[in-house]
Amino acid sequence: MQRTFLAAVALAGIGLALATFWSGPRPVGADDDPEDEDGFRIGLPAPVPGDPIGNARVMYRDSSISVNTVCPVRKGRIDPMRNPVYVNGRPVGFCCQPCPSIFSFDPERYLRAMKVSFSCPVRHSRRAIFDSSLRAKINQDIFFFSSQEALRKFQKNPLRYCGMLTDPVDHERFQPTKSSPRVVFRGREYYFAADSTLAKFQSEPERYYERLAGS
Repeated sequence: MQRTFLAAVALAGIGLALATFWSGPRPVGADDDPEDEDGFRIGLPAPVPGDPIGNARVMYRDSSISVNTVCPVRKGRIDPMRNPVYVNGRPVGFCCQPCPSIFSFDPERYLRAMKVSFSCPVRHSRRAIFDSSLRAKINQDIFFFSSQEALRKFQKNPLRYCGMLTDPVDHERFQPTKSSPRVVFRGREYYFAADSTLAKFQSEPERYYERLAGS
């Protein structure tokens, strides 16, 4: 009888282990709802399903997909948990802490080497030119334009053209409006997803005004 009892316990343990395995987390697909019924986000950021193992793009929490698979600064595999830098609304991924700040200091250099192409935020049918004279920043996001005329139009009414922005404090993506919390620091406009992140920025603006190493 003792042997029968032990065998039953062993089988129950195996069954429990198999049930746990099969009910574990699954890869998140592009058609999956990023939030469950309780409002908790599941599975993002993560490598894009179907991309080659070891050379995969990343799908971030806003469901945008990185334009790269290799860090433009150190050439390592991009880390899904590292916050990207958005250029013309598209995320550039990185491998480690210093890389976003190094990239943001001289983005033209790295974008040219990446051989990527972005549309102008104002003239969508035209290609943006990676030149510092045609660059603008709002928050920590970077924008390039097809001409000086397009750049001036953007600067005159950025909310019309910028689309989603990244909160400079918590890095959440949001759609800014005229009523969004806002501040100007060092001549640059900053919009915030909430009053709480605006307050954090104002308490330590030097920490948040630019993508610094480790942020």
